[in-house]
Amino acid sequence: MKYRRLSEEELQEMEKEFVQYLVSNGIDAPEWKKIQKTDAAEDWILGFSDVVLQKVLEGVEFLEFRSSNEARFFSCSSEEMNMIAMTSSDVDLTKPEEVALAMQNPGKIELYKGSKKYAKSRELELFEMTQTGCVISDGKLFELLKGMV
Repeated sequence: MKYRRLSEEELQEMEKEFVQYLVSNGIDAPEWKKIQKTDAAEDWILGFSDVVLQKVLEGVEFLEFRSSNEARFFSCSSEEMNMIAMTSSDVDLTKPEEVALAMQNPGKIELYKGSKKYAKSRELELFEMTQTGCVISDGKLFELLKGMV
């Protein structure tokens, strides 16, 4: 398994896609009923989970991470990851209204940037980041901050 097993709720939401996955692998409904009675059923679910997560991760362009004193925004190109980060000891960076107010008062927030090439596969690194608190974002804040650093 490359990523993680989809939750029962995620699998239920993707029932049609899972059926298509099984059919494309030569497994019809009667065959699936037989497989469900064996340990092999979990292997099929794990394989499907990897396919789904791979596809999602391939489409990720931006990630972000926020805590009360630090926010990091990532642009994830095919070759490298660019980061813009902000830190503050006075502003709760999880509250957009506080960040907006602080941006009008220089010195309340420090901005810095960096970039790095992927040490592993792009998708695996992005997956690991989501497992440690990053969330997929639309990139609007990254783009806004890009002009400031």
